[in-house]
Amino acid sequence: MPLLETGAAAHGEARIVTHSSGARDMCQTPNKGLDAKFLGKNGGKLGGDELKLFKGPVFERYFQSKLANSVHMHGLHERLKDGKIKAISAHPGGSDTNLGDHLKFGYFTDMFMKTVFSFMAQTSEDGALGLLRGMMDPEAESGVLYGPKKSGISGPAVPNPPKEYETDPKAIEMLFKASEEAVASFKN
Repeated sequence: MPLLETGAAAHGEARIVTHSSGARDMCQTPNKGLDAKFLGKNGGKLGGDELKLFKGPVFERYFQSKLANSVHMHGLHERLKDGKIKAISAHPGGSDTNLGDHLKFGYFTDMFMKTVFSFMAQTSEDGALGLLRGMMDPEAESGVLYGPKKSGISGPAVPNPPKEYETDPKAIEMLFKASEEAVASFKN
């Protein structure tokens, strides 16, 4: 924090930019929100590694991590109201990267997904525009997630309105408490 404050004093502002995903809207909890079991030590026991297409434990862990990034950004925004340090997030939409190259669902599903995704996905460069806007755009606002409209697959990096589960005060408090406990455990 002292480095961010020094940077803000020297340059007029500082930014904390996190990377989220449209997957943050796909959590399989009853309220689509954060689940505390994903925020602590679990000894590797978060449902196993069974791979199903956009559901099951592997994807739920991914969805929860991307939601946590967005919730964290909103929590930081609330805590940094002075405007000198901005908290911003971004999602890349469907971007042609190697993120899922190791995922294998079976020959026909893999071929179908590869074909469909090749028509729908944007380039990795276009997917980076939300992050670049969050980092470089002089007009980028704190507390905003930038990416394709409505967490879409492709399009320009625009502000995406937050969902209730991204700004839920209980989720923010739970995440910050778990984060503080995790950091404190490294000190001991």
